[in-house]
Amino acid sequence: MKPWKRLSLEDLVTEPVHIVKERLLTHTGAEITYIYRPGPVEAVFVLPVTAGGTALLIRQYRHPTGKFLLEVPAGKVDDGERPEAAARRELREEVGAEAGRLLALPAFHPQPSFNAVVFRPYLALEARRVGEPQLERSELLTPLELPLTEVYRRLEAGEIEDGATALTLFYARPRLKALGLLD
Repeated sequence: MKPWKRLSLEDLVTEPVHIVKERLLTHTGAEITYIYRPGPVEAVFVLPVTAGGTALLIRQYRHPTGKFLLEVPAGKVDDGERPEAAARRELREEVGAEAGRLLALPAFHPQPSFNAVVFRPYLALEARRVGEPQLERSELLTPLELPLTEVYRRLEAGEIEDGATALTLFYARPRLKALGLLD
């Protein structure tokens, strides 16, 4: 049961992302306009950890912020693609790496007030570089390798500003501790 009734739906843009404008009748009888990105849309976020206890991250330019942000490799799950396959693809494309094992972490909705995207984070163990990144034309990023202790120091200091990266690190922390990769 949906508490709001759709009165109209209009596509505002379809590329690079789908955004709609919907007129709704709410549970209180008020008519409102809601603009959002409909689903289903999935994205993966991957914390690649090497056998030596380092993380393979990226520093990526994010135009809306005007900043380069420290992030885990991430990207959209393509139509017909399984999230685990997308995680392995993004790992290869953004940091030129492969991983032995992927552990799924809890999925989450990053901005449910604006979009229906589901983020699916993974912990990638036994990660190793196997080649050069294969970036998309619009990507401006630099791969970097940091000790896990430094990554979590930056997280605690508020230096990791990307919310999805921060939550991926938060969800991965107990697994990393249980595996003896983090104090």
